[in-house]
Amino acid sequence: MQKVPINLVLPGMVLAKPVLNEQGMPLCAEGTELTVTLIDRLKRMNVSFLTLKGNPVDMGGTEKSVDEKIREMRDRFARVQGNPIMDRIRDAIEAALVSEASERSDEQAEEGKGEPGG
Repeated sequence: MQKVPINLVLPGMVLAKPVLNEQGMPLCAEGTELTVTLIDRLKRMNVSFLTLKGNPVDMGGTEKSVDEKIREMRDRFARVQGNPIMDRIRDAIEAALVSEASERSDEQAEEGKGEPGG
């Protein structure tokens, strides 16, 4: 799963998560294959990013491990450590990073099931 700026999205890519408008109303369902018309329509609706299946776009650089992301996030929160609200925010971000890594791992396992040797 990869979050991609809409200007890098190409026809044929598939949504990994539904696209919602600012009010939370669904615009496109998970699993929708994108077309030129649909991409243009989403751009006109001010959609900035789409979450796509797999990692279809080379965003440059290498993907950081979840441990690296957590370490960097904790460094950013170091100066407010001990503030109960900031500690809760830090913990929530850490949980989201772990959850995202787990989802990505599950998705990769699912994609490998249908392949020979997988």
